[in-house]
Amino acid sequence: MIGRGTRLCENVYGPGKNKSGFQIFDYCGNFEYFGEHPDGKDGKEMLTLSQRLFQIRLDMLFELQKLEYQEDAWCHAYYDQIKSELHGMVVKIKSHSNRIQVREAMQYVDKYYNLDIWVSLSPVMVKEAKVHISPLLDSGLNGDHLSVAFDVRMYHIEKALLAGTGIKSVSDHVKNIRLIAQYLLTEKASVPQVLKKASELKVVMSEDFWPSASVQDLEKYRSSLRDLMQFLVGSGKKKFDIDIADEVDEAEYQPEDTMIDIRTYREKVIDYLAEHLDSAVIKKIHNLEPNTTADLAELERILWHELGTKAEYEEATDIGNLAAFVRSLIGLSQEAVNVKFSEYLSGNLLNSQQQEFVRSIINYVRENGDVELADMVNSEPFNNYELNEIFGINLSAMIAVVRTLHDVVQAA
Repeated sequence: MIGRGTRLCENVYGPGKNKSGFQIFDYCGNFEYFGEHPDGKDGKEMLTLSQRLFQIRLDMLFELQKLEYQEDAWCHAYYDQIKSELHGMVVKIKSHSNRIQVREAMQYVDKYYNLDIWVSLSPVMVKEAKVHISPLLDSGLNGDHLSVAFDVRMYHIEKALLAGTGIKSVSDHVKNIRLIAQYLLTEKASVPQVLKKASELKVVMSEDFWPSASVQDLEKYRSSLRDLMQFLVGSGKKKFDIDIADEVDEAEYQPEDTMIDIRTYREKVIDYLAEHLDSAVIKKIHNLEPNTTADLAELERILWHELGTKAEYEEATDIGNLAAFVRSLIGLSQEAVNVKFSEYLSGNLLNSQQQEFVRSIINYVRENGDVELADMVNSEPFNNYELNEIFGINLSAMIAVVRTLHDVVQAA
């Protein structure tokens, strides 16, 4: 505050009207706070455009893992594309391992450098990658910053459709996209590149387009129109000098010396798990190791006392088993899966169709936390198949997989 106040700022109030002094309104008690805490505290960093792009694409990849998208040819190809691009960013980070910042986060770089890790991301892995990988990104933007900002807006809308929250949840982004299209059509129509894409701009500008737009539609228009964003830079608007006399009154409200955590219970749990993946009980759940009653007591302490209450837990999820709830957020170790189920996922015991069904059971657990034999006949996608026809004499193998996945989260 003092540094800014002592700048000369010539002509700050208009031609010949220089700054002659300054006042500091220490409404929040900064002088008092920093007198007691000279080093301050860690603040929330502003995300760069590269980081915002990485993080929204990461969210989209997580949504595209769902069965309904994996069974759709276009969505599956889109999933593969995003996964390849995000993994490529980590490969690029790894190539800069001489940087101190990268070396300090090498355990996370090495983890996400492994392409197998990207096969099935959990909510906690998404959080972990956002916290530890995205800050390591170089600018390396594909196109100018206006094109990438356009990408980010369109991706937020795509993500809303993938997550099922609908267009209304991203109405601000939709409004800005429509205004951009309107500006290009009305102010830049004489530019050949804009004129060539006029019909597409009209579609995007139309209010009727958005309620029925699909992710495939949005991705088509994003890819086609992004290069037009360079023409948003104009000659500038007329500038005005504004000199307004302010009246400063004493505020009636005085803030209390408290901090309010505005995160939801689920967000608190995800943040905690991302920071404590090395804790004994969390590692056991992740690595498909059996739980004990002591593990259950530790989970109750964490979930029902440290992070919130039992009532908050029950409001946040309908998963009664605490270990299963944690597993739905952190997923399963692919290495542990390969070891535990190697005879079912490779080799000659099961045919390719049976192996694929076993993988679908494992992925179901990654998303839902647990599975029981009853799910094989009552829950999608399993109730769409005739198990006897698929497994025949190998039905016992499928039962063994289900029981193993279920039993390890039951306290012994």
